[in-house]
Amino acid sequence: MNRTRTLFFVIVGLAIVAVLAGVVFNSVTGRPVNPPAPTLVPTDAPPAANATLLPADVKSPPPLFGPGINTSDGKPTYICGTDAFASYLTLALVQTQKLDVANGFHLGIVPLQLTNKPEYALSSDQSNALITNGKWDCLLDTADSTSITGYGAITAIVDESAGGDGMYAHNIATLNDLKGKRIGFVSDSSAAYYVYYVLSVARLNPKFDVTLMPYDTPDAAVAAFNDGKLDAVSAWDPQLSRASKTGTPLITTKQLRLVLDTLATSKKAIAERPQVVQAFHTAWFAALKFAVENPDLAGQQLVSWGNNDWTDVHKPGDLSAQLQRIAQADLSANTFVMRDPTPIYNRMTIARRVWASAGKQSTTDKVEDLVDPRFVLQAAQNSALKSNARPTNDTFSIGAKFDISGAAKAEDAATLAVLPCRRFTFLPESTTLTLESRRILDDCVVPTLQQSVGLFLKVKGSSAWPGPKGTFTKDQILEFSKARAQSVVDYLASLGVDRARFLVDATLPPQEHWETEDADKQAEDRFVEMTLVTVGR
Repeated sequence: MNRTRTLFFVIVGLAIVAVLAGVVFNSVTGRPVNPPAPTLVPTDAPPAANATLLPADVKSPPPLFGPGINTSDGKPTYICGTDAFASYLTLALVQTQKLDVANGFHLGIVPLQLTNKPEYALSSDQSNALITNGKWDCLLDTADSTSITGYGAITAIVDESAGGDGMYAHNIATLNDLKGKRIGFVSDSSAAYYVYYVLSVARLNPKFDVTLMPYDTPDAAVAAFNDGKLDAVSAWDPQLSRASKTGTPLITTKQLRLVLDTLATSKKAIAERPQVVQAFHTAWFAALKFAVENPDLAGQQLVSWGNNDWTDVHKPGDLSAQLQRIAQADLSANTFVMRDPTPIYNRMTIARRVWASAGKQSTTDKVEDLVDPRFVLQAAQNSALKSNARPTNDTFSIGAKFDISGAAKAEDAATLAVLPCRRFTFLPESTTLTLESRRILDDCVVPTLQQSVGLFLKVKGSSAWPGPKGTFTKDQILEFSKARAQSVVDYLASLGVDRARFLVDATLPPQEHWETEDADKQAEDRFVEMTLVTVGR
């Protein structure tokens, strides 16, 4: 499931079972975020030369090596497949800086969807087969893809999409309002993953509640949106930004950071030549340090590297411009994550559940077996690889602590979605959550908050106002309602969610339910309503 190539698994929208309503989420990332429009084979075009081959028979197109490289000098080669995505272009800098040669190997780059080169128009299955069979040593791809394919192991984090992916809409205010709407996306891609996750937040069933309309390319999906054939579209930049001609952002990775880009290494390379894998990671982080500390010079070297229509880097400043909406993970960020990869495991587990709701089966590998921290941790011992500058976008969020105090106020927070989980049981005449209520919060709320940096949660408590008349005052009912809302906040905060991200409120029952002795009315008024809100959407 590489980020730009799609496999037309549109039947997914029709094959999805009503499982989504019961999908369980625990905690939180495919296409280029700011790169050029990928050159994909349109639906009516002839297939690529090897498109009819079985995965085991797929032959890789010839890799591109650095200028003047003699691959017969006895040094091992290291082959990586990649899309034209700004943060992925660090691979080309390994070649321009000759960091591969300096570390004892030759890096070969297979540029997927290379402009005007149909032999490079590989499908997701073909790319996955090449790394599974060990014909490629690495594939730059998204974590959600690795989680279900199991073709390799994640050995480093490249970035988080930080605004370059998402969903635009026509006159749709909240995620709940997607019900009954036509949603377009790029099939079998991160854009599809984004759609299924967003629907799960509002607990909308992809089979019955919306009409899913997959496309082969982001250009086609956005064009259909602008032509009025879609109510919402999910894609990635630069195509996604073109949806602004007729629509507005509904939600993007600026708020909900689902797209996590990774270096996935073949299991064969790890098992048979780990020293070359380590040399590659050393070269990668050296190239990344160079790019972070010298962005204009890095841009100039990419201009000289060539394939400019593919990279969309025509002048030095183009690289930095593309990286604005990509939160790169430098060696320090990678070291922090790989010392405890739990956040990656959580994202991969969620991805499996989201894709399962779309009818996509996952590998039987444990997610813990699909992450190998050794190469990052070894690189971290080399102080020369640590950058003295910050990435262009330095908001990589895994493990980071942001100062968001006062960022959201009730009066300027726009509703993004009213969460469907609103009935929580408490111990009798108590504000203590039951175990079942905690489980519901774990499933319905925790994953989204842990994967977002720009979303806040408005928690509004409601309590019954029992009779007979005069038993309780209005202030007592409001106080008790707010205390129940605060119990929800306290539980979520105990799981690591910043308290600054909550807005606590209370409400009274409708007036006709005041001081009632009707047990049914009292039960109706006991709830905690949670609303995802965003500021400055």
